Amino acid sequence: MITDLYSKTPKRIRLLILFIIIILIGYFVLRFLTVETRNVPEDFLRARQEASLIASEIVAISNESTNNLNEIAELDKEGKYTEALVLISQELKRNRQAREKAIKLSVQLETMAKNLSQISPASASQVALQAISSETALISRLITYNEYLTQLLEVLREKFLGKSDGDKILELLVKINGEIQAINDLNRKFNEVMGEFDLK
Repeated sequence: MITDLYSKTPKRIRLLILFIIIILIGYFVLRFLTVETRNVPEDFLRARQEASLIASEIVAISNESTNNLNEIAELDKEGKYTEALVLISQELKRNRQAREKAIKLSVQLETMAKNLSQISPASASQVALQAISSETALISRLITYNEYLTQLLEVLREKFLGKSDGDKILELLVKINGEIQAINDLNRKFNEVMGEFDLK
C-alpha cells in the first residue's frame, strides 16, 4: 500500500518530502548532537582575574594577621606592652586594608555575576555561579573576621593600658583562627571551581 502511494505521488512532491526530511534530520543533528560553542565574555574574564588577585591578597593579609597576633600574645606574656600596642595599631591598619579589598572583590564578583547569562555552554555558567558563591561567602567570613579582630585588638589595648584583665582574648583568638581557616578554604574552593570552569 505504501509502495502504491509512493509510486502514485508525483516526482516533485517526493523530492519535496525528501528535501524536508533531510532538513529536519540536519536540524536535529545540529540542535541536539553538536557541542555548544564556548563563549565567555571578556568582562567576565577580566573580573575573574582581578577577583582572584584580590582574594589572594585578602588571604595573605589574614595570614599575616595570624602571625602578628601570635607575636602580640608573646609580647603580652613578656610584659612588653608598648611594643604590643605598636603591633595592634599596625593590625588595625591592616584590618582597614582588608575591608577595602573586600569592597573591591565584591565589585569584581558583581561584574562576573552580570555576565553569567552570556556564558555558554550552560554547564560552564553553572560552574561559574558556584565559584562566585564561594567568593561571596569569603567576603561574609572576612567581615566576621574583621569584627572579631577589631574586638580582640580593643580588648588587648584595654588590657595593656590596665583597663581590663583581657578575659575574652582566648575566645576571640579561637574565633579569628576559625574565620581565617574558612577564608583560606573558600578561596581554595574558588580556584578549584574556576579550574573546572576552564575545562568546560
